[in-house]
This record gives sequence, structure tokens and C-alpha cells, in this order.
Amino acid sequence: MDASKELLQVGEVAVRLGVSPRTIKYYEELGLVSPERRSPGGFRLYGEQEIRRLERVLRLKDMGYSLAAIREIIAVRDAAKEATKSAVLSEAKERLEQQEREVAERIRKMREDLRRAETLRRELQRDIRLCEQRLEEISDQSTG
Repeated sequence: MDASKELLQVGEVAVRLGVSPRTIKYYEELGLVSPERRSPGGFRLYGEQEIRRLERVLRLKDMGYSLAAIREIIAVRDAAKEATKSAVLSEAKERLEQQEREVAERIRKMREDLRRAETLRRELQRDIRLCEQRLEEISDQSTG
């Protein structure tokens, strides 16, 4: 085997990506990913291309996409990669642009949520300081 093309078993990929082997096998059942090949003993073997694809699936999942939506996103990319006709590529490009706009909107909403959370945190920190000051005042009154 070519040393520059190291293949990893499902357990090794799972550790690397921080998921369970069952998750990877489930994604395989759904057609989201396939091992590059199987060992003579039947073990699933994944190369860098498959691992990158799994990373993409996991990123999408972490962003809240359903597995059905992920399957559609992946299918559009696969269609674009394998297309030989300009009509198919044009359609794939339009779908990818739509997906990119959807992700941009998600990012905008996440940033808005983050700003609100930061404001709430600052308010809570002020409330904590107020409680600390009041505790000091009450302590001073009881010893004075």
C-alpha cells in the first residue's frame, strides 16, 4: 500500500472526528459517506477524501441541518462534481448559491444571538456585583 495514502479504520476515524463508530456507520447507511474500500477482513477503510466529507457532514449537523437537508446539500455537490453537461452544472451552481445564501443567513442569526447573549452576560455580571456589594453592606451593618 502507498504510504502517502494512509487509510484509517472506522474506529480511528471516529476518534479523530470525535464521534462514535456507530454514527459513521449510520451516515454510511444513509448514503452520506462511503468507505474508500474494505480490508480483506471486511473492515471499513477511509481515506482523507472520505474523512473530509464526514467533517463536512458533521459541520452541517452541528449547524442544525437535518440529515435530509445534509443529504440534499451533499447530493448537489456530488452532481456538480460529476456533471458533464452545462445545464446540470448551471442547476447545481444555482442550488449551491441558494445553500450559500442560507448559510450566510444562519451566520447572521448566530451573530445576532451571540450579541444578545453577550449583553445578557454583562447584565448578569452587574447583578452579581450588586449582590456582592449588598452582602458587604449587610455584613458591615451586622458587625458595626
